[in-house]
Amino acid sequence: MKRYTFLLILSLIAGTSYSQSVDNALKYSRQEFNGTARSTAMGGAFGALGGDFSSLSINPAGIGVYRSSEFTFTPSIEYTESKNNGFSEDKYSFTIGNVGYVASYVPRIAPEKGWQNFNFGIGYNRIANFNREGYLFNLNSGTSLLDKWADLAAGNSPDNLYSFEEKLAYDTYLINNDDDLNYQSVLFGNDRMDQQKRVDEKGYIGEYVLSFGANYGHKLYLGATVGIQDLYHKSTTSYSEFSLADNITSLNEFTFNEYMTTSGVGVNFKFGAIYKITNSLRVGAAIHTPTFYNLDETYDTSVSSEFDPNIPDAFPEDGDAYHAFKSEFVSRTSYDLETPFRTILSAAYLFGQKGVLSVDYEMIDYSNAEFNDSDAGDLMNENQDIANSYRSTSNLRIGAEYRLTPNISIRGGYAKIGDPYKSFIDEGYNTYSAGFGIKQNNFFFDMAYQYKEYDEDFVLYSGSNDIVSLNNTNHQVRMTFGFKF
Repeated sequence: MKRYTFLLILSLIAGTSYSQSVDNALKYSRQEFNGTARSTAMGGAFGALGGDFSSLSINPAGIGVYRSSEFTFTPSIEYTESKNNGFSEDKYSFTIGNVGYVASYVPRIAPEKGWQNFNFGIGYNRIANFNREGYLFNLNSGTSLLDKWADLAAGNSPDNLYSFEEKLAYDTYLINNDDDLNYQSVLFGNDRMDQQKRVDEKGYIGEYVLSFGANYGHKLYLGATVGIQDLYHKSTTSYSEFSLADNITSLNEFTFNEYMTTSGVGVNFKFGAIYKITNSLRVGAAIHTPTFYNLDETYDTSVSSEFDPNIPDAFPEDGDAYHAFKSEFVSRTSYDLETPFRTILSAAYLFGQKGVLSVDYEMIDYSNAEFNDSDAGDLMNENQDIANSYRSTSNLRIGAEYRLTPNISIRGGYAKIGDPYKSFIDEGYNTYSAGFGIKQNNFFFDMAYQYKEYDEDFVLYSGSNDIVSLNNTNHQVRMTFGFKF
């Protein structure tokens, strides 16, 4: 069982793009609640505070805290740098972190006890960003993707080879067959290769929210949100091998490209409550149902090869040094994805009018993510892989705010995001944030900076035992412009 789990994990971290990727089930389930600059600066810890538009995606009861109507708009700039083996690549992106409107209805004659106000909110929060680019290297390797392709092709005629990989390797003279349909790569026994993989991803998950909340006696706040999530993810990976100078083979290099685009819409429901124990202490709880996605995915590949015409060993029989082919068709698949439930418990303490300390504790079991209703066939094996690979984990968010003057506040935050894997991989990470806010009459301006560093483990291709780590650092700057009326 340990060996099976090890091999399964290697397949998950291969970074390979294919329909209903188990890796993508995790990617689309991990989300951050950093819509507004105030929420970002305080680590996203708003489950017991409310009064900020980001809380509609965290604990919808937070909308009940509003005592006036409000409009917010949050542009943001992100910079991600990815490093491996002394080589770094960076990517900038400009996004809209939040646009939101909250309408508050306060009865003209509000009772001393009972329902004090009713609020409605509509808007958008960005909850995931997939933008990054990086290179991975494994130098002087004694293994090759060509050996894997040769093994998988064995026993099949060239016309029956897998269209997206082995068939392209055969067409570009990277693997050749004999009369018994045994395949061999063009590499010789002692040939060694430098391996490189480029990963280029872009995309996002944005959540459109419709929320309703109420305030009962300034003690109990209740709320509910319908979340409609818009998902877009485009991944391009380019895997290359380069022949070392003392190799026997005439192969100089080859490149295997994979192109995958996933898009779709999902819906979820959130329910929450905040209770004010004293004027200073309040607690909150929220439940998020799974997000029920319907996703469309396209996938295609290409392979190119280049040989040295001055070396006769394994040179293509057609006499050409360069070959390139694309897959015969683009795979198009539709399927459903159900992400896990989330539970969030929160507490906040208010130090009079001077400061706030807030804590959120989130629980989520990633092994409960599930694929359904795919037109590509039964997904029982993929769902079993999810259950065998991922686990229940928790996320901790802590935020603080201190009011320097009635109009100026400073903020800080920290989040510890738990590792979702059962085995030796650890992709948990920490985020650190800070910011400030300025109020003037009915206008307010907030700014936040967030820093995140995390490592991702890859094998450059499925079947390799060489694990390569990509170090990522992410910097975000968010600015919220808001109006109360």
